[in-house]
Amino acid sequence: MDSGSTERQRASEPLTDEQRAAVFAQSNAGVGRDGLERIVRPPIPQKFVKFVIAVFVVLGLGGVAVEHFFGGIGTAGSTSTLSLTATTTTPHFTAALQAVMGLKEIATATAPPIALEDQAGHTWNLSAQRGKVVVLTFFDQTCIDICPVEGKEIRMAQQKLATMASSTEFVIINSDPGHLRFTPTPPALRTPKLQALSGVFFLNGSLTQLNSVWVHYGLSVRVGRRSSQTVHNNVMYFIDPRGKLRALVVPFAYERHDGTFVLKESDVQRFAQELTAEAISLAK
Repeated sequence: MDSGSTERQRASEPLTDEQRAAVFAQSNAGVGRDGLERIVRPPIPQKFVKFVIAVFVVLGLGGVAVEHFFGGIGTAGSTSTLSLTATTTTPHFTAALQAVMGLKEIATATAPPIALEDQAGHTWNLSAQRGKVVVLTFFDQTCIDICPVEGKEIRMAQQKLATMASSTEFVIINSDPGHLRFTPTPPALRTPKLQALSGVFFLNGSLTQLNSVWVHYGLSVRVGRRSSQTVHNNVMYFIDPRGKLRALVVPFAYERHDGTFVLKESDVQRFAQELTAEAISLAK
């Protein structure tokens, strides 16, 4: 066997947990070895990729369509690198935002069930939301991940919806297994100023309940040696008034050296505008 074949065989072998952790740490560093700042876009889990591919197969779409929509995702530590030198400013996106935000139409499979406790202590059940558009996403209760940026985008989108806001619900599911205790004012709502908005819900539950939702919606949660060391991929779904999964986007932000996430104001507004447009299109 030649050296090239040996390398290909090694590349196809599954990574150990230690190797995956090393890849994640390297690929999500604020500054890479080349000195460039990075936009953090964690990988979409393979289980979810296979699920969406299966949807394409059911619809009769071939491998070309699958490759067009999903080629390259699910790769360990995938990131987008901006050609910028290390500064304290946030990058500006020049590519079409729809492409940057990873908007994908994902057919019309029925959304997996969700029944979790909201910030008011009531059970929020997805099956009870028929007739409304549900924008579903995930971030930590403590708001130490992409939460400040994504939360601001949600706030802007909800405001842009204006009179249509009552027919759209923004639902955030806790992605932190270390913070499962109920609180009426979680930082995930308080920090991005979402707690006073109607139609915005933060859902929590037992680890068993959350894990079921994570698995069904393709959220990969990993915990380090300490429970505070938690990482997850970022994904947002659009569920139409009939309870069908219709689209997903991949939220993104710029990670500073101190581990906080920020995004240029104009890009936050553009992302919010896209969220608004997608919600309106599904409500029609």
